[in-house]
Formats: sequence, structure tokens, C-alpha cells
Amino acid sequence: MKKEFDLMLCDDGVTRSVPIIDGVKVDPSKGKPKEIKKEEKPEKPKISIQDRITNQVYDFVSSIEGVIDDFIISNYKLKYDFYKQLTEAGCKSVHARKMRKIYLESYNELVDVYNKEDDYVQEAWSHLKPKTIQKMMDFYGMILDDIDRIIKNASAQRKPRKKKEVSTTKLLKTFKYQKESPEFKLVSINPEKIIGASELWIFNTRYKTLGVYYAQNTVRGFSVKGCTIQHFDKETSMQKTARKPMEALSGLNKRSLKKSLKDMKTKDQILTGRINAQTILLGAF
Repeated sequence: MKKEFDLMLCDDGVTRSVPIIDGVKVDPSKGKPKEIKKEEKPEKPKISIQDRITNQVYDFVSSIEGVIDDFIISNYKLKYDFYKQLTEAGCKSVHARKMRKIYLESYNELVDVYNKEDDYVQEAWSHLKPKTIQKMMDFYGMILDDIDRIIKNASAQRKPRKKKEVSTTKLLKTFKYQKESPEFKLVSINPEKIIGASELWIFNTRYKTLGVYYAQNTVRGFSVKGCTIQHFDKETSMQKTARKPMEALSGLNKRSLKKSLKDMKTKDQILTGRINAQTILLGAF
């Protein structure tokens, strides 16, 4: 006997051809659970790490540009701490390196205007007097100095790659030093860098003294016992009082620190080897 079929709207909501048995249309979907179509949610666009960093840099630059506007409104008299503003806002060295390119370009442009080396740029800034250009140049210089300090301080906190033979963790267990000085915009290096180094530069934030330790033996270098530097040369190690600390600390590399110490007119003072909670560790070499 030939099977008969007819169209039928089934329970599952689908119209299909179904068999007719004993004059009755048989719904094949009966007893089967209805399929529920899942709604496809649109995927949120993924932001790359580089794009996120770039967006954060835009935010930092925007805040700095606001301060520059305030500086101009104040008739070029505003004093501002960009280091404090940026670090409190979460600015890291990865942001600072990108920002440095922006403000170095602006600074160099102002230098060209001041030196009258570029006619095109000169015309753009012709509405300002030379004294005003110099004030703008100094202000952008302050921005660059604080950006450079953020970059330098970030590298100071990195752990040394070279593994030490002595257990530095054990040696530095009770070692006390000043980790950061917002007043002088300084951050101490990781104290692990002292072990085995032959030269250590320090700055006492209480007495404003700049000092340097030289190791007795450059092969062995320094060690630490409690809060005291071991194996330093008492004859060559010395410190001086800095009458203008910010000028003395404008450059934190070995060459700049040596020049700053040499140029100071204050008396030489002996170093005892003691490091305390008012001592910033500027660098170990």
C-alpha cells in the first residue's frame, strides 16, 4: 500500500511533509524537545596592550597640556610638580618613553625659535617676546626632566640580572634605607645591586649630603652587615653637604655625580658605612 503524505505545521513550529496513518496526520516532532536557538552575542572588540598604553598616554598628555594652559594664563609664573602628578596618576616608564618624544620635539622647537634658526617656526611664535620664549622653554625643560626621572627611577627598581654567589636575601634581611623621596624626586636602586659593586653613591635627605663609597677591592666589591656597608675604602670614600641639592642631583649617572661632588665648595666629610632610613641609594657601579 502506497504511503500518503500531507503538509502540517508541527509542534516544533516547522511546517513539513508528514505521513498520514489511518486518516490521521502524524507529527514526528511530538515528544521531542523543541530546539532553542541561542542568541549570538556580539563579541566585544579586543583592545591590544599597545592600544591601551597609547590611550593612557593620551590621557597623561591631556593633563599636562592643561597645566601648560594654566602656565600661560598665570603670565608664565606657575610652578608645578609634573613628577608628582604623573606618578600619582599611574604613569610608568613605558608611558614616559612615549611622552618624552612628544615633549622633546616641542622643547627643540622652542630652542629653534629662541636661537632664531628656523624661519618657519619663528613666524609661528613671532607673537611672543624672547623672554617669554625662554620661560616656555624652561617650563618644557621641567616637563622633560620629570619624565626622564620617571624612566630612570623605573630602571633603578629592576632586580640585577647577574646572580650573586652570596645569598643577598640573607645579607639584606635587616638592611634599612629610604626607598623614595618625593621631595627630591628620587627613588633608591634595588639594594641587591650593592653586593659585589665597587662604587656606591648615596644621598642623605635629612642632612642633604651627597656621598660616595669606594670598595677596597674592586674584584670582591662591597658586602653588607646589618645596616653597614662592608669592605669600603675609608681613605677615598667621602661625602659633602649639597647647598643646592636639586642642582647636584640633576644628573644621576656616575659621571654627573662625580662632577657635582667635585664642584661643591663645602668641606669633605668622612663616611662611617652606616645606611639609615634617610639614605637614598642613588647608584651602584
